Amino acid sequence: MSANQNIVNVVFRNHVIPNEQASRSAGRPIFTDMEVCDLSFPANRQTKATYPAHDAEPNATRESIAAGGGLVTYAQLYNKQYLAFKDGTSQPLSGTPLSEAPFLKEGKRRELKALGVHTVEQLASLDGTPLKQLGMGGRELKNQAQAYLDNAAGSADIVNLAAQVAALTQQLADERRLREEFMQAGVKGDDTATAVAAEPDEKDDDQTADDDEVDEENEDEPTLRPAAVSSPMPSSTTSNISPSKTAPPSHFPARRFPRRRS
Repeated sequence: MSANQNIVNVVFRNHVIPNEQASRSAGRPIFTDMEVCDLSFPANRQTKATYPAHDAEPNATRESIAAGGGLVTYAQLYNKQYLAFKDGTSQPLSGTPLSEAPFLKEGKRRELKALGVHTVEQLASLDGTPLKQLGMGGRELKNQAQAYLDNAAGSADIVNLAAQVAALTQQLADERRLREEFMQAGVKGDDTATAVAAEPDEKDDDQTADDDEVDEENEDEPTLRPAAVSSPMPSSTTSNISPSKTAPPSHFPARRFPRRRS
C-alpha cells in the first residue's frame, strides 16, 4: 500500500454530475451521483485532488501488481474511511490524533488543524514549504512528534515482548502441570498393577497352607495296610482236613464256640 496513507487527509463524498445523454433523451436535466475521494495534504493548501472512489490509485496499484496482485482503488486503499462514508458516520483519521500528543497545548492543536494537520504522523512528516507554514518553532514541533512516535514504537516492542514472555511462562506452567498429572497417573497405575499381581501370590499361599494342613492330618492318621496272606497249603494236606477243622485265615480273628454240656 502507499507509504503516505497516514499523512494524507481523505474524505469520501457523493459528487453530482450532469448526465447529458440521459438529459437529452428525457428532455429534462438528469444528474448522476458519483462517489469521489478528496485528498489533501497537511500544511499544504495548494495541493488538493479529487478522484473517483473506484478508480485505481496509481502508486498502490503499481506496488500490488509488482507483488502479483491486481488493481487497488481509492476505496480499497482507504477502506476505513470509505466504509464510514457508506455507513453515514464520521470518517476516521488514519493515525494518532493530535489530542493524544502530550507535548501540544490546545491552542497549538487548533492552529495545526486549521492548517490541515490532524495527526501526529502528519506533523512528523512535514518538511520544506509545508513545514514553514507552521512558523516559529515548527521544526521543534516536528522533532517532538517524531520522538513521540519513536517512543511509542519502542513501548510497543516492550509490550509485545512482555506479552510473549507471559505467553511462554503460561505455556511452561501448562506443560509442567500436564507432566505432573501424567506422573501421578503413572504412579497410580503402578500401584494398581502391583496389587493385582500380588493377589495370585496370596491365593497360592493360601492353597499351599491348605495343602500343608491336609498333609499334617494325613500324617496323624494311621496307615491301613492289608495283612499278609499265607501261602496256600499243598493240595494233599488240604484234602485230608475236614472243612470244620480248617483253620480260619490269619487275618480274621478266631471265633470261639461254647461247649455243649452232656
